[in-house]
Amino acid sequence: MSVKVIFGTVIGLMLMWMIPAVHAQGEFQLSYSCANCHQERYNEWSRSMHALSVNDPIFEAEYLHALESDPKYRGYCLTCHSPTTRITNDLNLTKSISVEGVTCSFCHSVTGVVNNNYIFSQSNPMQGPYTDSKTDAHASAYSGLHNKSEFCAGCHDFSINGVPISQTYTEWKEGPYAAEGKQCQDCHMETKTGVAAKNGTIRDKVYQHFWYGGHTGQFLENAFRINSSIQETGNRVKVTLNITNNNVGHMIPSGLPSRKVILDLNVSDRQGHEIYSSEKVYTKTLVDQYNNEVSDFWKAAAVANDNRFKPQESRIEVFEFDTPNGTDGINVKASLTYQLEAEIITTEMESVNVELASVSSSAMFNETAAATPKSPAIGWIGSLIAAIAAIMVIRRRQLQPGKTKANRP
Repeated sequence: MSVKVIFGTVIGLMLMWMIPAVHAQGEFQLSYSCANCHQERYNEWSRSMHALSVNDPIFEAEYLHALESDPKYRGYCLTCHSPTTRITNDLNLTKSISVEGVTCSFCHSVTGVVNNNYIFSQSNPMQGPYTDSKTDAHASAYSGLHNKSEFCAGCHDFSINGVPISQTYTEWKEGPYAAEGKQCQDCHMETKTGVAAKNGTIRDKVYQHFWYGGHTGQFLENAFRINSSIQETGNRVKVTLNITNNNVGHMIPSGLPSRKVILDLNVSDRQGHEIYSSEKVYTKTLVDQYNNEVSDFWKAAAVANDNRFKPQESRIEVFEFDTPNGTDGINVKASLTYQLEAEIITTEMESVNVELASVSSSAMFNETAAATPKSPAIGWIGSLIAAIAAIMVIRRRQLQPGKTKANRP
């Protein structure tokens, strides 16, 4: 066999091996390659939790913990935290695109979601919410899916071992916001007037790519409304709280069961002394096959309890207690706190606590002593002064002229 034939065969085999590899890498562009035309969108994405979905220290610790339980969870976790691995199968995260988390090219290659699985474009145009997108940088196609909540279901609705772990999409779909046509993107991808790309058409609605959510102060501050009333009967007091999820289209808290909302009630007298306190926790509780509560959701066999707040749900919480005798008034403070407890990569326990809502109120009670006043006691000094005064009066009378014993009748 000639050298040319051998050389040609080797080159052919190399090309056969390289072409699929190049195609696989070409499936998903690095997000930085989008920045030249989409600088604002890139800057927003790079500061989002989507960009940190692989490098977030909470995920890293949880991911390693899951792998210790069973290596099969590698693919399960990365399906959403590094979704390009669905195609590249880079489960060891050796490629740059894999550690980018939820990347631009991943989302904009999706053409459908079926049974929480993403379908990808074969011709690889960039999918988006505009019908008139044109650019020399890439082929573009309109996608009505990209501004609908169904797009989010592929990652934000999942079960394991038949147990519903995180069902944010289902919570929205079964709630009032879905019936009103309000989508996930309407809240989590706030729009503004501007251009979607450099030198592009000025649009009334350009979707921002921050994806604000439970990690964002402005969302937490507006989640709840809480009102209180106080009723007093003798020494018995009843505090009634009306708590409403008035601004969130899914349950609060949503996502993994490690998230909680804690209600704290504190009652003090007018001098600041504590009279009564109580705490209530709202969360989803998972148990294993032995009915033991578990925080490792992949070990869950059932949901034991779920008392979270549904969208637009109002709930009445009543607290009754006795006050000490003589209490003339109370101050009541009730607060709701969002709590996320998670182990981070250093194996230390970290806790995020953000006050969601609070209400303070006071009540003045009728003072029995003031209603039926009594004469004050004069004390021993007063008694002594009174005795001295009496003696002086007697002596003065004795010294007055004509007041002797002989002159008395």
